[in-house]
Amino acid sequence: MKQVKLLWIIIFLLGVAVRSSEVLHPVDTESWRESDVSTMAKNFYINHTDIFHPQVAWDGSGPGYTEGEFQIYSYMMATSYRIFGFWEPTGRVISFLFSIFTLLLFFKLSRYLLKENAALVASACFAFSPILMVISNTIQPESVMFFFYVASAYTFLIWLDTGTKKYLWLTIFCTALTLLCKLTAANIGLMFLVMMLYKKGWKFLFTLPVLLLGVFSLLPSLAWYWYSHQFYIKYGNSLGLSNEYAWFGKDFFTDRSFITGIIRIELLHVWTKAGPILIALALLFTSWRKQLSTLIGAVWYAAAFILYILAMRTTSADWAYYYHIFSAPAAALLTGSAIAALYEHAVPALRNKSNGVLKSSVLLIAVAALTAYLALANGKYFWVTKKTNFETSSYYSCTDSLRKIIPQGTMFLAQGGLCSDTKGYPKAYNNSYFFYWLNRKGYNICVGDLSADNIAAYKAKGAVFFVAEEKVISQQPGLETALKQRFTTVYECNGCIVFKL
Repeated sequence: MKQVKLLWIIIFLLGVAVRSSEVLHPVDTESWRESDVSTMAKNFYINHTDIFHPQVAWDGSGPGYTEGEFQIYSYMMATSYRIFGFWEPTGRVISFLFSIFTLLLFFKLSRYLLKENAALVASACFAFSPILMVISNTIQPESVMFFFYVASAYTFLIWLDTGTKKYLWLTIFCTALTLLCKLTAANIGLMFLVMMLYKKGWKFLFTLPVLLLGVFSLLPSLAWYWYSHQFYIKYGNSLGLSNEYAWFGKDFFTDRSFITGIIRIELLHVWTKAGPILIALALLFTSWRKQLSTLIGAVWYAAAFILYILAMRTTSADWAYYYHIFSAPAAALLTGSAIAALYEHAVPALRNKSNGVLKSSVLLIAVAALTAYLALANGKYFWVTKKTNFETSSYYSCTDSLRKIIPQGTMFLAQGGLCSDTKGYPKAYNNSYFFYWLNRKGYNICVGDLSADNIAAYKAKGAVFFVAEEKVISQQPGLETALKQRFTTVYECNGCIVFKL
């Protein structure tokens, strides 16, 4: 018993250790998401605005109010600024703390669903999940959302088993918050639906507790997203909700890049390739498939995968790997319980020296090899991805000079991302890192609209400078030459070019 407790402690401490990496890293990467969140938090703090009025910096002379998720996370950052003073890594610390809370919560969930050994292995899979080790301290709402996401699943399963009112209201509370944090978390509702049908039958869906769960879980987010959408209607600002089309289309059946992209991201960021093989072995050689926990894990994973299909234009893109965070709990439950089931199946035959010794030996060696690969591959992923995700932008060293060139209160135009995808669907092209680093406001122009005439038109809107990235404008033949002929080049640094309009 003491050895088992020690193993739990070791897994927890190692899980904390990997999550603490880069927790003090500044906001110096070319991540539009981190910059937007940090900008909104700073604006809450400096402008003393309430949580209902999040502001971005790329709205030019407008107020910057933007459509997006309910800003629980960025407002927590701003509240910390007010109490302790402005400190840039605050968002990472908040994400880190919530990732630790989620780790502890998953320990409880796994012990509720699985036997001790299986729960231990599943918790280790969760603690060292590739995607969770990286997202655990990024400045994004994922860590806060994910805590409530796992909490809603945990409290729901207990309520479904016991019918206790306390867990019903906890489920409602956690589900409502996770949907406010990220609307894509609604996939958890599919798991709720299937498990209610499986355990209680279709008539249960029309009982008062289920109706309360549905109404009060959805109502806050529906009200917020309706309210938030008014900012897009009035100002045209959105964090990818109304200004990007992510959804399913019939080209899913003709363009295999969508499904291959989703599967590639799942294998790399969630399963580490070995996970599905371990599950296949458990299905072939054990009675693991008959366990209720296996059904729960499979249904939970299917719910997440349906989301990936529905939002295929985003979830199949490599940059959007963090959308696949919803797979992590189900993958950990399934992989961990599969490893435990294979071990429990093979070891008795070896101990008893029965006729299946050779078969069990081969199976055990395969399981050990796959588990070792899982551990080593996760370690490599952690090392490489952390280094890549937290790589300081070459432009960041230019910011002190840029602040002197672009005075406080002066607006500038910055180059954004693509206007649309390869199918012609609109994309959210706003890049916000220059605005955040310089603490200035201005406009973005998408790559497809880059031309000397289009850039010059922003002078009438109040933009004084154009901050260009040479690696992008050089891809359009003659553009850099045209810009240098038409506008005055006032500064060049590490591939960043500043033109005065």
